[in-house]
Amino acid sequence: SRRSSSDGWQQQPCRSQTRRRRHRKKPGADEATNLYQRVKMRFEEEQQLLSNSPLPAKLSKELQKIFASLQLSGASIKFASSICLGLGSPTDSRDARLQLALWMSALKDEASEAGDSDKDVLAASAPLLLAVDPAFTPEDEQLLSSLGVTVGDPTSAASRYSALPLPCLAFLPHAPNFVINNFLYENWSKSRLHGHVLLGNSLASLRTNLSAPVLRQLGYIESAAEVCVEAVSSSSLANRADEFFTAFNDISLQWFPKIEKGFIGEVESSLGEPVYDCADDRLKDLLGF
Repeated sequence: SRRSSSDGWQQQPCRSQTRRRRHRKKPGADEATNLYQRVKMRFEEEQQLLSNSPLPAKLSKELQKIFASLQLSGASIKFASSICLGLGSPTDSRDARLQLALWMSALKDEASEAGDSDKDVLAASAPLLLAVDPAFTPEDEQLLSSLGVTVGDPTSAASRYSALPLPCLAFLPHAPNFVINNFLYENWSKSRLHGHVLLGNSLASLRTNLSAPVLRQLGYIESAAEVCVEAVSSSSLANRADEFFTAFNDISLQWFPKIEKGFIGEVESSLGEPVYDCADDRLKDLLGF
């Protein structure tokens, strides 16, 4: 079977997620409230643990360098929006809670020379935070809402990827490969790519480690890897001895400072809209369906 970018992730949560959500007994009102409070408490514990590590300061320092470069071209030095794809369920996963804590910390200017640790790097006017994942539970949605995050509909979110105001922080922690590919396709223009900072799977690592048959279906990942720059490599965020390794392995901070004239059009005319061949189960798994 062949699957286009318009009906992939939205119709295909992973089998384990589908089973887990289908068989979970719907809690009563009191039980649901207690479950949310437990999830919120666990998230705040992970958030405190992460804040005591060097990771937030490291990310903040590199983001300031990127902002300084963007400012030279007349761009805002603050994010106008941020989108998170592929977070997973904070209710069910410690890794997801740590990743959510990292996303929130990346939106704080903790390296402010003014010493204001609560100063956001989001634009003052109408910032937009959007998270999309078919794995979200009602408790996850309540937690995200409490953090000022809008939960997007996985069946229609793709059309909004290219409508987010710039500059935008795209947080893609271990997102399925085809979701990353679709996101890049939806933003495939020089101005859109230049206005994005990616915090997620290393594109260079994906290009190096995926086989040729898989990369042929992930052409926008392969092409974007040619022009992206890693400001913080995955190895500096987590190593195997680190307690955060499973949450942050292969996640890096990336952006697109220089894109040669003609590159965007040449790639798009060559690749067109992504279409995925899911007939082979092994390819299907590597694509992330």
